[in-house]
Amino acid sequence: MGNRAMAMINGNQIKIIHALKGALCLDDETYRGMLHARHQVTSSKALTEAEAAAIIRELETAAISAGVWKRGREKFGDMKNRVGFATPRQLRMIEAMWNDVSRATTPEGRKTALRHFLKRIVGREDLRFLDPVDVRKVVAALEGMGAVAPSHE
Repeated sequence: MGNRAMAMINGNQIKIIHALKGALCLDDETYRGMLHARHQVTSSKALTEAEAAAIIRELETAAISAGVWKRGREKFGDMKNRVGFATPRQLRMIEAMWNDVSRATTPEGRKTALRHFLKRIVGREDLRFLDPVDVRKVVAALEGMGAVAPSHE
């Protein structure tokens, strides 16, 4: 129990863990089983900062291997400073929201389904073609499907 006196997980770590959980398509039972097996907790909120860092490393390694995650904030980093287009942060948000509501079971299936969704909602065939107006429309449609936009600190 002395372990629990250490600094507890922070909000950013919770967001990262849940983004990785979504990227890996982990169901709640599998996710909570992993938390319990590794740290004898059933919620990420009960982890210490150090335990959360270990879970993040493990999930991140699995997600990178599965091709559904890039280390740190580099995902869509090559799409910075494009005037008139969505920002990398907006693209990551849309992708995370899509992972919340998509029923596709594989990373490639989710990517294909997202492309079809974008074409239907805003007439664009890929995330990289979205402009700020498109972002608002896509986010609204995803929220209508039950996705929750990540909060920003």
